[in-house]
Amino acid sequence: MVTPAAPGVAIGGTAQLKATGTYTDASVRDLTSLVAWSSSNGAVATLSNAAGSRGMATGVTEGTATVTAAYGSVSGIATLTVTPALDTLAIAPASPILNPGSTRTLTATGTFSDASIATEAATWSSSNSAVATIDASTGLCTGVGAGTTTIQANVGSTTASVTLTVGPASINRGWNGANTFTPNISGGFGWTRRLN
Repeated sequence: MVTPAAPGVAIGGTAQLKATGTYTDASVRDLTSLVAWSSSNGAVATLSNAAGSRGMATGVTEGTATVTAAYGSVSGIATLTVTPALDTLAIAPASPILNPGSTRTLTATGTFSDASIATEAATWSSSNSAVATIDASTGLCTGVGAGTTTIQANVGSTTASVTLTVGPASINRGWNGANTFTPNISGGFGWTRRLN
């Protein structure tokens, strides 16, 4: 039996396949390094039979190929799908700005080797959690304190980053009934100036 049963790999990428055999005594053994691996379409994917890399599939072009693992008169097969490779990754918005305590979800968009574009499930991180935190799986940012932090998105070996800015607390200004201008500064110091 070849596992995974429906393997996938990107163009230029690799995937390790495994072959297992079930014997008459019900025991199961790993035969990955003993079987002969082959691909029905070498233009789509190749399989290695070299020592140390047996069962390693390499994507060549988009499409499908039947992978066969043969051990004597017994064989197992699986259909391998080769998908476009992820060329670049971009984060939106490109220059995010937050206030302390506010939130915003960032998105990662990938451009593939076939020119297609899709939103990717990235792994997120913030270089300075004292400025902003980000949920590693959802991309939800939360402003913590004024400053800047680098937000990074990772999809496999492809990365993208943006600088996120958290501004100071907002300032609300207004006139009071005594003809005195009184700004109210959230988280700061208040002051009053009387106009003559």
